[in-house]
Amino acid sequence: MLKKWLTALVFLTCLLPLTAPAEEAAAVWSTLSFAEKNNQYVHVQSRIPALAPETELILPSWAPGSYLIRDFAGNLERLEASSSDGAPLAVTKIAKNRWRIDSSGVDEITLDYDVWAGRKHVSESWVESGFAVLNGAGLFLYNEQTRKLPHYLELELPPSWATLHTPLEKANGERVFRAADYDELVDSPVAAGNMLDYDFEVDGHPYALILATANPLWDAAESVTGVAAIVEAQQAFWGRNPFDRKYLFINMFTDKFGGLEHDHGTVMMCSPWQMRGREDYIKWLGLVSHEFFHSWNVRRMRPESLTEYDYEQEVYTRELWLAEGLTSYYDDLLLFRAGLINVGEYLDLLAEGIRNYESRPGREVRSVEMASFDTWIKQYKPDGNKLNSTISYYRKGALISFVADMEIRRQSKNKASLDSVMREMYKRYGQRGAGQTGYPPGAFEDLVEEAAGPEVRAVVENMLQTTVDPDVDKALDWYGLKLLRSPDLTANQESSGELGVNWEAVGGSLLAEHVLLGHPAAQAGVLPGDELLAIDGLRVRPEDVQSHLLKLRPDEQVELTLVRHDRLITLPVTAGTAIPASYSISAKPNINGREKKRLEAWLGRDLKFN
Repeated sequence: MLKKWLTALVFLTCLLPLTAPAEEAAAVWSTLSFAEKNNQYVHVQSRIPALAPETELILPSWAPGSYLIRDFAGNLERLEASSSDGAPLAVTKIAKNRWRIDSSGVDEITLDYDVWAGRKHVSESWVESGFAVLNGAGLFLYNEQTRKLPHYLELELPPSWATLHTPLEKANGERVFRAADYDELVDSPVAAGNMLDYDFEVDGHPYALILATANPLWDAAESVTGVAAIVEAQQAFWGRNPFDRKYLFINMFTDKFGGLEHDHGTVMMCSPWQMRGREDYIKWLGLVSHEFFHSWNVRRMRPESLTEYDYEQEVYTRELWLAEGLTSYYDDLLLFRAGLINVGEYLDLLAEGIRNYESRPGREVRSVEMASFDTWIKQYKPDGNKLNSTISYYRKGALISFVADMEIRRQSKNKASLDSVMREMYKRYGQRGAGQTGYPPGAFEDLVEEAAGPEVRAVVENMLQTTVDPDVDKALDWYGLKLLRSPDLTANQESSGELGVNWEAVGGSLLAEHVLLGHPAAQAGVLPGDELLAIDGLRVRPEDVQSHLLKLRPDEQVELTLVRHDRLITLPVTAGTAIPASYSISAKPNINGREKKRLEAWLGRDLKFN
């Protein structure tokens, strides 16, 4: 009889819905389903403890790692609430991303709502008939009480979807996962559908490259080899593995390009054609390298102002040049150390980064620290004046890191380097736990001074706090290298003219996207958005504009025929001297043995010199 009773009990237990362990009775349970996947909707059902007569819930306005208010609440629709017995509860919207629920006399609230997931961005969610890649910041509601509770996530996948990936640890079910709190839930992307996953190990730790869709243009074996080499090089750089579970490289094929870092993975986007050209493939490898470097620099070692996220409003810091710019310095350098690019390819990438920086008038307007602080209103909000009004902390931060690396090596007589400074910084500020609050302002400068003295600290602070250009020529010279700034000339030209406009082809029209201050077009009164029809009465088409402009001579006056707000206007413009179209870095003809040793120490590999 006892045996029959136990058998029945086990049977009834299997019929009950999954619940949290007894010690975690206060937990949040969320289920995602995809009945409307063809229309790019994901349905969210959450069971939340009711801890007060009124429960206020919040949806984040931005996602960590992408510093722009994105107002995810604009995608949330049809929010309903009910008690555990199914009785409806009143829901009142009280702000753009806040809702208040009457929870008097209720111990648990069930929420049901839909989220439109149709924005192509790594900080957003994307759903289509064949797969979904989800970012929790735009999906899950919270308040300060539920934020600290354990969160369980269950996925109800369409029958045609066979694969499911997330860094979250499995709970008591095949498609049930557990996060220690809301922050871990938001930090853990979900990828589901019929994805191709390629598992590999580095030093015994598991990793996976996950392709959201099949792609006949993609060489999976080569890409996995490349990613594994990046992992190995970066583990060697930092000297430690911070992961306690499999790390996921999730890659989507779209018309966008970019990535977003997480504690145990990254979500990336690139063209399906990305591997069909060497330069494009190197660019993708650089993206992988950049996002993986963030596993240390940003995810586990971050500015103290970013250790506790305020998901509703801007969080200000002057250290994004260190979080993103220094990472941009190492992403390509570590590709070379990993053996994925040759020395010429690396120096070409460095030269192009210098050109991109030097061609931006905005570098004379904002320091890199102020560009970091203003990221919320400048970096991710492109407009016709952006190049004139700010500088990318990615771009300038990378060049500051390059110059700082040289100065540390020079002043310490190669006993220290930026490598050793960053390893020490991670040792002090990268071990998150009790009492760890991130690194304070000036922490990097303090370590630079410890490694190389106050003179180098002063150089670094000057580059950070003012609009002075990093002295890249001096740094290159110390390594026995030189930078050649050369314009792209046509036959029989000593120099080329320029107008100072970035033209954008839109349909069959040619529009002024950016007009650079201090250059001829700006002085003549050309405005962003002007449509170019002709130069000196000769028709100009989008496919011909660059070749025509290269034929201009400095000081040559031409007449531009433009359309502005449906009005035809003509402006006389005197061409200036062109910004060099290409920069190149090469060894000095008289490079000596000491410089060769410095170069090899910096690059991290032996080089063959003629």
